[in-house]
Amino acid sequence: MLLNPVLVNAESFQEAWLKGSRLIVQNKWELWNLIVHITNPNNFDTIFHRSVSRFAFTHNLLDPKAVAYTIFPYKLYRRYRTASNLFHVYNKPHGFYERKYGSSKYWGNYFRRMTYYEGTNGVINQLENIINAINNSRRIHKAAYTIVIQKPGGETVKPLGGPCLNYIAIQQEPSTPKRLSLLCVYRNHDFLERTYGNYWGLCELLKFLAAEIEAIPTGITCISSHAFIASHKRDFKRLVDSL
Repeated sequence: MLLNPVLVNAESFQEAWLKGSRLIVQNKWELWNLIVHITNPNNFDTIFHRSVSRFAFTHNLLDPKAVAYTIFPYKLYRRYRTASNLFHVYNKPHGFYERKYGSSKYWGNYFRRMTYYEGTNGVINQLENIINAINNSRRIHKAAYTIVIQKPGGETVKPLGGPCLNYIAIQQEPSTPKRLSLLCVYRNHDFLERTYGNYWGLCELLKFLAAEIEAIPTGITCISSHAFIASHKRDFKRLVDSL
């Protein structure tokens, strides 16, 4: 059936992206309800990454690092070392976000929505709230924390140009030490230009959250309502066949 879920299990985000890409190629360039589970967010193959980055560059596509940075600016975190420092340098007036993205009329990016969500009652730092809630709680809440990306209204009925990542659920396992995982839902997922960087950024986000609450980062489950490849199909097939 067209909408039956398709499951991919992989150790690394790179292997997950490759398996998902091959399934999309085999299914006439699109899939519905693709469920990808990544078991090791720390796994990173440099040679594999160079091949994907080279393909993006030669085809004038978004750089995978730039895509990952929209979810989590991992080098900034390594430089400034704490969540509070990162949030400040990213969101302050004339800070990293405004210098890199602020002149655009675009809706923003995912990390901005996670840390500077402009709601009816003011600005909310969702990540900071979640980190504080977990660190201040004596109990392990298995499924109490979520990050919302879209704003109700126009963004939820916009076919193009809005956030494709809908929300992220933070999941804790009742164990010692604490174990942390993410469940992420995308309405639309571009495997040619964005999904590789999305998976990479989500792995970095999970590692950040785990570090801030002193937990072990375990896995990521990512649900793509619609996954597709729209262009460069012949060259893309050559790429995935070569990896």
